[in-house]
Amino acid sequence: MNVVLRRSRGCPRHAALAFAILALGWCTGVSHAGTPAEAYDLGADALAVSRLVTCAKQPSSLRVSKAAHAGYCARLAGMSDRFLKRFAKLEKPLLSEVVPQDLDLPVVYPFGGGDLLTALGTYPNAKEITTLSLEASGDVQAASRSNPPVLEAALIQAGDNLRRLVAVEHSKTTNLASMSHSSLPAEIVFSLYALAVWGFEPVGFRYFDIAADGSLSYWNKNEVQKRHAAADAAAARGHLRSSFFPNAEVQFKRPGDTSVRVFRHIAADLSDERLKKDGRVLLHLRSKPKVLAMTKAASYLLWWGTFSMIRQCLADTAVFMISDSTGFPPGYAKAQGF
Repeated sequence: MNVVLRRSRGCPRHAALAFAILALGWCTGVSHAGTPAEAYDLGADALAVSRLVTCAKQPSSLRVSKAAHAGYCARLAGMSDRFLKRFAKLEKPLLSEVVPQDLDLPVVYPFGGGDLLTALGTYPNAKEITTLSLEASGDVQAASRSNPPVLEAALIQAGDNLRRLVAVEHSKTTNLASMSHSSLPAEIVFSLYALAVWGFEPVGFRYFDIAADGSLSYWNKNEVQKRHAAADAAAARGHLRSSFFPNAEVQFKRPGDTSVRVFRHIAADLSDERLKKDGRVLLHLRSKPKVLAMTKAASYLLWWGTFSMIRQCLADTAVFMISDSTGFPPGYAKAQGF
């Protein structure tokens, strides 16, 4: 069953794809942004990882054998082109009709870890995108701190999971978890690959915490080094490295373009139980008074009473939302004025 839910304000009728379109009055807003001068920029590390995993023409500074990298690239050859052709044929026609292209609003994608690929496909003009999920962003410098055999094994694993990601157009929790010990963390690899597919490259990379008032507090070099020491100690005991690097921001742009965009991933438990104990994530999301939203493959968590706070936050701030059936329950959407 294909359903389009909206107020009649310019969205054409279309019933060819199983998405729910939720629209209130479209309006403009200003998103929260700001990078303190003391933030430690790891953009060079992100670029090195990007060139490695996307098989860019420019060589990566990371240490892997030419044979290993050539084998990896051969397995991924043509994958992004096939994805773009499929997307252009099956999805873009509908999305170009129903998704507002003229709203300069931040995008919020709960339960969307690792899925920047379709977030950018859905909102190609977005200047700010935030995904949230249980998974941590991971250590972007882990690759440069690994010896070649370890990194080559991580690269093979990354390639296997990238093929699965592009084939089904969403990131499975099991795939994300399988790379949580890797020198190439899934959140970083999937996101950098997604940027390359859509013609972007990273120009900055920063870690941050969310302050008590919901604002972003960026890590300086000393904080990053402390996290590395703690992560090394934890890894020696068999614990996850990635959990020490929960939230990350990637600045990106198209080559030759002067306009820099921002992607953030926030590691967060969005259940009511957790948000009642620590409401910083909710405060941060509510600091964006109007947003464009999306969700899919979200295990119907937005239908549960135990996820009412994030559901209400989306209902209060989203002027447009696109989802599969795991988005808002229809009755709830109608009661909220959608």
